[in-house]
Amino acid sequence: MSRIVVMMSTYNGERFLREQIDSIRAQRDVDVTLVIRDDVSHDSTPEIIAEAAQGRDDIVTKPSMERMGPGKSFISMLYQCFDDYGDTADYYAFADQDDVWLPDKLAVAVSALRTLPAGRPGLYCSNQIVYKDGRRCGMRFSEPPNMTLAGHITRNLPSGCTYLLNRELVRAVCEADHADDRIIERRIHDSWMMLVALSIGSVIYDHDSYILYRIHDHNTVGIEKDPWAKVMKVKYRNLTDREFAHYRRRTAAQLLKSFPDISGRNREILEEVAYYTENHELKQRLLKDNEVMAGIGSPLKVILNIV
Repeated sequence: MSRIVVMMSTYNGERFLREQIDSIRAQRDVDVTLVIRDDVSHDSTPEIIAEAAQGRDDIVTKPSMERMGPGKSFISMLYQCFDDYGDTADYYAFADQDDVWLPDKLAVAVSALRTLPAGRPGLYCSNQIVYKDGRRCGMRFSEPPNMTLAGHITRNLPSGCTYLLNRELVRAVCEADHADDRIIERRIHDSWMMLVALSIGSVIYDHDSYILYRIHDHNTVGIEKDPWAKVMKVKYRNLTDREFAHYRRRTAAQLLKSFPDISGRNREILEEVAYYTENHELKQRLLKDNEVMAGIGSPLKVILNIV
């Protein structure tokens, strides 16, 4: 059986955590090691984790002394888990603390990634069954999302909780220059992994779903719209804080720095977004690039250098 390292970052997750851990342990036809890092919870989450791990070799806990937030917590786990399991794990997965995984979630993803050529970095992702108040409320995506680099460089689409990453992709990310903390804070770990896979490897999207994606009042990140006040606060910081703003441009530049062998159309897209503020020709090329502009929206954002 394929060996899979499942990484879970928790924070005040006592309400649904036991059910999620049980669903991960119930995965069929794969050998799972669940690695959990708690992001300094102040509810009973640490006790639930300790209880679940007691006497078990397949649940590993990672000590933590600082609150990192979801993106940095997950990416730090990825680096550490590759150090710990790089020679023995076949695949890696991210797990949120509050979903429910159907029993074949990982096995289906493994079968999909096995279709890639040997040595090809690969990422599997899927649709999501929206799960609210104990009921299935339909699928997140009614149509397959745009699974191209142009479609993702300015947006986040499928969620990291659906991902399975092959060893080749994880190796490429861990051995390259690591993404700047500000990028991981803004784009979150799953967006970074998706962009790397689209830039240097292959992405397989499954329009079916094997995960109940739980929606509730305390999701840290998710598909429901942020409150108006939070949206306006982010927009204000984009205009007033140079270190906070331009994270799409920073992300494109980081991809080119970390993976200098990116070529062809992918390199064109990344150069347009990364360097349009410095090069008039690239700015004009970006404004005419309908694929990328579909995600940016208004040309005014490019003209004002606020992408």
